[in-house]
This record gives sequence, structure tokens and C-alpha cells, in this order.
Amino acid sequence: MSDITVFTSITGGKDHLRENQVTDGAKFIAYVSERQGSKVWEEREAYNRFRSDRRNARAPKILSHHYCDTPYSLWLDGNIALREKPARIVEEWLVDHDFAVFKHPDRDCLYEESTFCAERELDDPKVIIAQAAKYKAEGFAMRKGLAECSVIARRHTTKVIEFNNAWWSEFCMHSVRDQLSFMYAADKVGLRINWITPAARLGHPYFDYKNHLTAQPEPKNQL
Repeated sequence: MSDITVFTSITGGKDHLRENQVTDGAKFIAYVSERQGSKVWEEREAYNRFRSDRRNARAPKILSHHYCDTPYSLWLDGNIALREKPARIVEEWLVDHDFAVFKHPDRDCLYEESTFCAERELDDPKVIIAQAAKYKAEGFAMRKGLAECSVIARRHTTKVIEFNNAWWSEFCMHSVRDQLSFMYAADKVGLRINWITPAARLGHPYFDYKNHLTAQPEPKNQL
């Protein structure tokens, strides 16, 4: 039995499952709202308790320990194909850390990201502004880093599970833009993060990216 699960979630027709994966030594599980007949991924029912497709897709991503029964997991957004053996990623990225993720390519501050997302209405600006205000009132500092969460490697330790739960709690209360709550939750539980190098996800030799098929607007009642 494999010790590694590579997993994704696709809801609302946002992507087609990428079939051209390097699968050696890992289970591939996709949580989908519509079956796609994949020969690579084991397709399972997507989370469906939110009105929002985008929020439903985030449940496995954030709560990995509930969606994987292996010691290690590798989350991939639905538009990504893996070009390296999963075991090599675990060996390289999780040697002395339990959690690895890319840095955001453009910003290093959740407050700057909040402004960016609110101005472009990537979610309800009122929700984003209220979330940022809450973190500021609690004393969360500027420029404490920002994750780009399309690829996440985890060892499912007690600390990582504590982080997952804290991230989920913040995500459910606030914006669907999960990177806004990521650093707050990591700081809250004291999660040590291995920032992946080379830092840029685009052009990284281990992954191939395609544009998403569709955008998913948020319903007025996000939950």
C-alpha cells in the first residue's frame, strides 16, 4: 500500500482531470461533482455542503487528513499535472518539515493580497475587508509571508492536523480566497513551513500548468 496520496477536487466544471500524471508509488484520488471517467484518478464524491462550488472544492484541500488515509499527501489544483515521482517530492520537501508550499509569486503580505482581491472583486469585497480588519485588530503583522496554495505537500502529523483545522475554521468564517487565512492559521498554531525552491510554481520542472476552463462566481449567500 502506498504511503502517499496525490489528490485534487474539481467542482462546477472548472477543470478536466489531468490524465498525464507521473503516478509511480502513489494513490491518485479526485473529489469531483461530476464524474469524468478518469483512468488515472479514483473519482469520489465532492464535498457539497456549501452553496459555492469554489468553497466545496476547498474542503479536501484544507482538511487533507479527512480525505487521505496515508501518512503523506500532495494536493494539486485541478489544472496541474505532476511531472515527477511523488516519492521524490516527499523526500526533498518533507525531510525536516511536515508542510511545504510555494510562496506567492507577487506579494508577501496578506493585507496587500486582501487589497488586491477586494479591488478586483475576486470575492465579496466586504467579506475580504472584514477579514483583514479582524487580523489587524488581533495584531497580525504585515509582510509575514503569503502562500500560493495550488500545490501543498504534507506529512499528517498532529501539528499539521491542528493547522488544517485552524485553516478550515478561518476559511469557513471568511473569504473563499484561502491564501488570506493561510498565514494567519499557520502563525496561530506555530506551523513550520518549507517554502519550495525554486520559488516560482510556473516553470517549476515538477509540474505542468494549464489555465482553468471556467471561472466560478460566488453566490450572494456564500455558505
